[in-house]
Amino acid sequence: MNHILCKLGLMVVSIVAIMSSCKESDLDGVSSSGQPVINRVYVLDTVARHKDSTIVGAEPNTLLVINGQNLGGVIRAYFNEYETSFNTNYNTNTDLIIRLPADAPTDSTATNKIRLVTARGEAIFAFKVIAKPNVASYDIVNFGKGRGNITFKGKNFADVTKVVAYAVPASPTTPVKDSLICTIVSKATDKLVVNVPTTTLSRITFHITNSSGTTRYADEFVNADVALPVFTEDFGPISSADGQGVWTGDSWGNPVTVNSDQAFAGKKSVSVAFNVGGWSWFGFTSWWPRFYYTSEYKYFTFAIKGGAYDLPLWITSDASKAGFAEFTDKNQILVRAKVWNYYKIAIADLDFMYSGSIVPRLGFRPKGPDKADLIYLDDIMFVK
Repeated sequence: MNHILCKLGLMVVSIVAIMSSCKESDLDGVSSSGQPVINRVYVLDTVARHKDSTIVGAEPNTLLVINGQNLGGVIRAYFNEYETSFNTNYNTNTDLIIRLPADAPTDSTATNKIRLVTARGEAIFAFKVIAKPNVASYDIVNFGKGRGNITFKGKNFADVTKVVAYAVPASPTTPVKDSLICTIVSKATDKLVVNVPTTTLSRITFHITNSSGTTRYADEFVNADVALPVFTEDFGPISSADGQGVWTGDSWGNPVTVNSDQAFAGKKSVSVAFNVGGWSWFGFTSWWPRFYYTSEYKYFTFAIKGGAYDLPLWITSDASKAGFAEFTDKNQILVRAKVWNYYKIAIADLDFMYSGSIVPRLGFRPKGPDKADLIYLDDIMFVK
C-alpha cells in the first residue's frame, strides 16, 4: 500500500511540475524568455537568397517575415494600428510570417509602425505601408475648356503631392518628352480632383505621386480642345477646300435632336428614337462644305447612352469600302443598356474612312431594329 501511495505521490508531483512548466511557456502561448522584440523585417521570397536583408516598408499584400525574439506567443498584430490576422502554424519564437493587409490606413492617421502584442508585452518597429495612388474610376475622359475638373476615385490620395500629364507617344518606341504639371484642386483619402491646364497635347496619361511613390496610370485622356469635333456641345465646324460650315444631324426615320436631358460631358448631347422594324440609320452629314478626312486623325471617339436594351450598332460612312450603311463585322460595337458607353477606336481598325476620303455622311446603324428605343450620343470627335 505504501508503495502504491508513493507512486501516486510521484505522479501528482510530476503533473504539478508539467502544469507549472506549461504555465511558464505553453499555456499562455508565449515564450518564458520575456518581452517580445522585433529586429528586422524581410520579404518572404528573399529570405533564402538575402538572409541579412532588411526592409522598412512594403506594399499591401506583401508576404513578410518579422524576425526577433520572444515572438512565439504573438496574439495580435497591427500595421498602422490596423489589426490583421496571421496563421499561428507559421509563428515561431524568432519569426512571424504575415501578409501586409490591404486595408491598413495610409492617410494622416497612419502611425508607420508594426506592433506585435504578446502576454509578456508588445514590440514596435518603424515600418511604412507603401501605398501608391490607386485609381478605380474617373468622371471625365475628354478634358478641355468648359469641361471642368477631372475627379479620380480610388485609394491613397490624401498625401498626393504632384500630378503630371504626359503626352501619349506616337509609338511604343517613341520617348515621352512633352508633359505638364496639373493643378491639384482638392484631395482626400478616396478622391482626387485635378485641373488640366490648357494644352496642345492631344492625348495624355497621368502620373500621380504621393509619399509612397508614383502611379503611372495607363488610361488615355483626350484633349477635346485640339480634337476635330463632329458633335460636342453643338455640331462641330467643317473647314475644307469647299469652304466653311458645320456638321448637321441626319437620319432615316426620326430626327437627330439636340437636347440637354443627358450629357456625357458638358451639358448637351443628341438623341435618336427609332421604331421596330424600320430602316434606321442616324448620324451626321457634311453635304456642303464636304469633310475631307486626313490620316493625322488616328482615332474616332464617341459616347452613347444605351436605352432600355443592349443594342448592337454598326459604324458606317460614305467612305467605307463595303458601302454606306453596310453591316461590316469589324465595325460592330455593342451598346450596353442604361449607361454611357465610351469608345475610342483606331480608325485603321475600321472600314470607315481613309486618307483623302470625302465623307458626306457618317454615323451608326442598328439591324432590325427588333425593339423601339431611345439613345443619346455625345463627344463625337476625331483625335490625333
